[in-house]
Amino acid sequence: MRNPWKQFERPGYKLIDLGRPAFFLIPVKKLKWKIGGKTALKVLQNFLTEEFGAYTDFRIPNCGIWRESAKIVVADESRAFKVAFVGKIKITKLIKKLAELAEALEEKCIYFEAGEDACMIEPKTRTAR
Repeated sequence: MRNPWKQFERPGYKLIDLGRPAFFLIPVKKLKWKIGGKTALKVLQNFLTEEFGAYTDFRIPNCGIWRESAKIVVADESRAFKVAFVGKIKITKLIKKLAELAEALEEKCIYFEAGEDACMIEPKTRTAR
């Protein structure tokens, strides 16, 4: 696989390609919900550590702002997560896990970015209100 950082290497250091970044938002209050006896945050942290080896997360007050179908503007404190991955297998696993998480947390969708693209992950068997 091609390392896009190779051209910037010099004798004093080596650059290790981590792949594409993926970024997504989860409402802070929903991360406290229980899924199989664990908080949603713990479930997500375990998944990201096992599948990606590392991740970053940070709170963004009033980050999630959108207009509902009734034209009401909603703001929700969110926690942002960021991981990096090489190859397409990891992105599929991440999207599947986020869809499952959205379903368990009764979220209509989860905002998701990978590389230069963004989308909303909406579970097919949605029970969200």
